[in-house]
Parts: sequence; C-alpha cells; structure tokens
Amino acid sequence: MQNLFKRDNLVREAQMVIDWLESNAADRDDEALHFSDSTVGWENTLHQLQSADTIAFESSREIVRHLDPDAPHYEKKPLHDLDMEDERRLERKIFTEIRCGKLEDAQQLCRQSGHSWRAAMLEGWRLFHDPNMKETNVDADPNDEDAGFEDMEQDKPKDIEGNCNRDVWKNIAIKYCKQDDLTSYDKAAIASFCGYIEAMLPVCHTWEDNLWAYMKAMVDIKVESEIRDCVTRYKVYSPLPDEYWAQRMSLNELFSSLESSRNRTVAEEAKKYEYVIQKHIILDDIPNLLLKFEEWVEDDEQTSHFLRFLAHLVLFFDQIGHGHNREIVEKVLEIYIKRLMDMNETQLVAFYVSKLNVRNQVLLYAKYLEAVHDTEDRKVSLEYAENSGLNIFAITKQVVENIRNIPHDVEESGNLQPKLTPVDKLKISALDWVLFYEEQRGEALFQANSLMFAFLTLGKLDAAQLTFNKLPTDIIEKINAEDKVGDDLNQAVKEYLSYKAYLDAHEAFNEWFKHSKSKPMPPEGLPENAQFPEKVAHQHRESQYRAELERWKLAHSHLAKTAKTMLYNVLLFPQGWLVGAQDDEYIRSTCIPKIVLLLYTVLSETNQHEECVQLADILAAEKYSLYKVYSRHKLAEVLTKLAESSVALLNERKDPWGNETSA
Repeated sequence: MQNLFKRDNLVREAQMVIDWLESNAADRDDEALHFSDSTVGWENTLHQLQSADTIAFESSREIVRHLDPDAPHYEKKPLHDLDMEDERRLERKIFTEIRCGKLEDAQQLCRQSGHSWRAAMLEGWRLFHDPNMKETNVDADPNDEDAGFEDMEQDKPKDIEGNCNRDVWKNIAIKYCKQDDLTSYDKAAIASFCGYIEAMLPVCHTWEDNLWAYMKAMVDIKVESEIRDCVTRYKVYSPLPDEYWAQRMSLNELFSSLESSRNRTVAEEAKKYEYVIQKHIILDDIPNLLLKFEEWVEDDEQTSHFLRFLAHLVLFFDQIGHGHNREIVEKVLEIYIKRLMDMNETQLVAFYVSKLNVRNQVLLYAKYLEAVHDTEDRKVSLEYAENSGLNIFAITKQVVENIRNIPHDVEESGNLQPKLTPVDKLKISALDWVLFYEEQRGEALFQANSLMFAFLTLGKLDAAQLTFNKLPTDIIEKINAEDKVGDDLNQAVKEYLSYKAYLDAHEAFNEWFKHSKSKPMPPEGLPENAQFPEKVAHQHRESQYRAELERWKLAHSHLAKTAKTMLYNVLLFPQGWLVGAQDDEYIRSTCIPKIVLLLYTVLSETNQHEECVQLADILAAEKYSLYKVYSRHKLAEVLTKLAESSVALLNERKDPWGNETSA
C-alpha cells in the first residue's frame, strides 16, 4: 500500500482531500451526546426482560426476547422505546466521529455503550499483516531494511494486524448496507469502510460530505484493485459485486455528480465560490480557476473580504509557479487594491501594489497618491512605498504628471488675466511630490518647467509665478554642483532661467505700472478771497506735493529703468528665450510680442521714443530672429506703435529715427 500511495498521485491526493475534509468536520463538531450510564447495551430492554413487573417505563410495543445483536432482525421485533432512541443517537454519533476521521473515538464510544460488536464490525476493513511470517519467495531488495517482513526477537511473537478475511467482510458489509431494516447512519458507517457510496449519500447533506463520500469510495476502489492485482497468486479473493466496481469514476466525473446531485442543497452549494475554488484546486485546474476569478472580480458587489481572499490565492498560485495567466493575477490584485484605496488603507495599498509588475506598481500607486494632499500623509505614504520596495522616484514623477495632465478649467468670462482655479492650485501643490528627495532636484525642475509652460500658454501669469516660487532658490546652484549634468538637464536649467527672466520682467513692469498710476495729485487751488491761514496751509500742501512728486519721479525713473532692463533680458536672452524647449514656437510667438509691447509701453510713457524706434532694429536683427515669432497681424500692431513714436519724434523737430535735424 505504501508503494501505491507513492506512485499513484491520484490516490495520494485523494487521501489528502479526505484527511482535509475530516479535519474540517472535526473542527466544526462540538456535539456532546449522552447515551448510557453503564457499559451494558440496551439497558432498558434488558431491564424490562428481567423485571417486567417493576419497570417504571414499559415499552409501548412488544420487544425482543433475546439480546444478541441480530435479535431485532430475526425476531422482527423492536427494542425498548428508550433504547431505540439511544440507538439512533448512537448510530448518528458513530457516523459523525467517522466523518471527522476519529475511528478510534467511534469504537471507544461503541464499547462504552456496551456495543463492542459494533466496534469489532468497524475493524473488518483493515489490511491483514502478520509480522511473524517471513516470506522466502519474495524477490526482496537486499538493500531494503524492511524486505516485506519484520525482524522479531527470539520467542516474542508480535501481534497480528488486520483481517485475514477482509474480502469476505467486504462482501458482507456491502450486503449489510443494502438491508432495508437498518438505519441510514448505521449503514453509512459501514459503507464508509467498504466503499459503497450509495449507502453514504443519504446521510451526507452538504457538498463537503458528498465529496468526502465520493473520495472515500474512490480510494477504496483503488486500494482494492491494487490488492487484487498484486496478491492473487497467494490467495483467491472472494469476488465483489459488479455494482462496487461500477462506482469507478474520474475526478471530473465525481464533481459532475456533485453538480447534478439530486440533493438540491448539494447542487446549490456546488455553485458557491468557495466550493468552485476547492473543486478546481483538487482538479489542479488553476488556469480555468483564474478565469473564474476574472469573472467574479468584475462584480462590484463583491465583499472586501472575498476580494482579499482571491488576492491571496492568486499570490499563492503565482508563488508556486501556477500563475500562468499573469494578466488575471494582476487584474485580481488591482481590483482588491482599488477597494483598499477606497478604504484609505495606505499601508495595505503599498504592500499589495508591490506584488504587481513594475509598470503597474508605478501607475496604480501614483493614482492613489493623487488624492493625498496633506504633507504629513504624503510623507507617510512614501515611507510605506519605500518599505514595500516600490520605486518612489518613478511613482512621484508619475503622480505629478497625472495631476499636471488634468484638463484645465475653462474660463467663460473674458478676463485679461485668468483667475487661479482649484485645479491650478492642485497642480502647483503636486510639485511637492518631487521635492521630498534631494535626488529628484532635476525631476522637480523638469516638472516645474512643464507646468509653467502650460500656465503661460493659457496666460495664467500668477499660476506660473506660484509654480516658480515652489522650487528652492538654490536648485540651480545644487544642480550645477553635480559631477555630471546631462544635455537634458542643461536644457531644463536654460528653460528655468528663461521663465525666471520672463516672470521677473512682468513683475518689474507691474511694479512700474502700479507706481505710475499712483502719481501724487496737486492740491486744489485757493479761492480769491482766501484768508491768510488758508494761504499758509495751501503753501504747505504745495511744498509737500512738490516733495512727494520729486520722490515719485525718482522712484518712477528707477522702476522704469529696472522694468526696461528686465524686459530687454527676455528679448536678448542668450541663444534665444526658451529656444530648444518642446513646442517652443507657440509660446515664443505668444510671449515675446507681449514683452515687446510692454517694453514699448515703458519706453513710450517715459518719452524714450528714440529707443522705441530702435526696437525695430532688434526685431529685425538676424542675431535674435525675433521677427520670426510674429504673425502678420501682430507685426502690423507693433509697427503701428513704432510709427506713433516716429510721429512723436517728428513733433519734437527730429527725424523719424530720433536724430536732430537742422531747421
């Protein structure tokens, strides 16, 4: 038998399933029944036979006259009513113990209840083995320590094991299971050891019970076949009925029988998720089981507990090399992870995300982090990711890109300066993800440049300024201090400086423009009949006004000079403002004409018309090629402005270029 279990995977695995089912049943069985106070069987029947006149509760029917085990059958009379009730409870408990894999406990219960003959009946299935016999005609392996027999000490015979007439017992047991006058549990207890499934099914009310019965019969038939194939030369076995051998079936046929069971409970349970899973595992049909998982997880009503169970199963299958369909494994994990995301279980999200492929790790955890806004929560989520072995640099980059690619809110009103929207604030705040680690300085620069590009394209100057302010002031210094700075990073530094020049120019212009609108107003004139005190006060106000006006002019001149310098810095930016950036043509064609008009405004308002006209030379110079960013319409607009400056110069008795002319 050991060889059979070693070489036949089906028998070995079927026995493992039986052991598992029995262990499950034992874990659930907590029933405690009381049968008798003594080891005398059928004590009420015995008492009535011995003391019929003194018995307190006489049976309602005529009872047997003898107390041997077969008496109820050949006398066709019942036991005492109380004994009949005890008998039914005992038989049910015996089967329950057998169902739990506790044969010894069942036999002990029989003996304690005065039914030693029942305990003996449950011994007949055991294989016969006489350790005192040494076979001389066995071709034994000389290297095998146990060559089919056991050594024994001198004059100390060992106990014989099993039933030498096992074949006879089995035939009788099958006939026993067919008797109509026996209870279902009595027959099922014997049937579980003779492999007669028809007697077991009536008391098996669940899917697990039925599976246990079928598996018991399958193993019994396999063992019986092995015995009769290997030992026939030593003994002629009594043939078993054809119906016994007709019970042969494959595992697939076994589960088909469960699914089409006449017991509606069993047929319904066969459709339950847990039993479908058990079926496919027993069949070693993991690919089809994974397909079932894929179907089940698409149901939004699945509980979190069940999704967790499926996630653990697919991880186990993958670990033992049975995760053949990686796409399904990933899908099951992703759906459970999304459920955890809804529950804000950050630590669990990080752990399960780490079980995905690298690309999905980045995409899914980044998606989760999009909704994390608190700074401390962000740090904790990155700590969990790092502890789970995730690529935090790739993830933080993906988070920023995901948020940056959210569509911008569309402004319905025609504001010259679009307002800052919640989406804009979210995008700016997202830059914090790439500012937690010093190693991501370069990435922070790339992301900030891209965001400023988008904001300037939309004309959102305030948003671009806030984005610029997010970056540490020493970021360029630290990047330049690195040993190796690639071409991409050099280009990013240039773009950063371009944005800085542009934003500084706008800020300087706004300061000048704001100051120009705050010019001190002269005091109101005095009436002709003003009194002396009023005249003194008026003179004081005029003196104060002249002082404030002088200060204003000085500040205005300084701010105008600063604004002019800053605006020129954009136009004359080394190698061209934002040249080399992705999609630079559009933003240059948008921003540079604005800068030119702002510069013209400063020069014109400060009466620097000669320099206004000189703007034409700068625009036309091939060195800067600024004329290339102009459309016909915008070029016409700036030329009109320059023409106005030429007219102003002519009014000053100069030529159109600002040169002095002789009268």
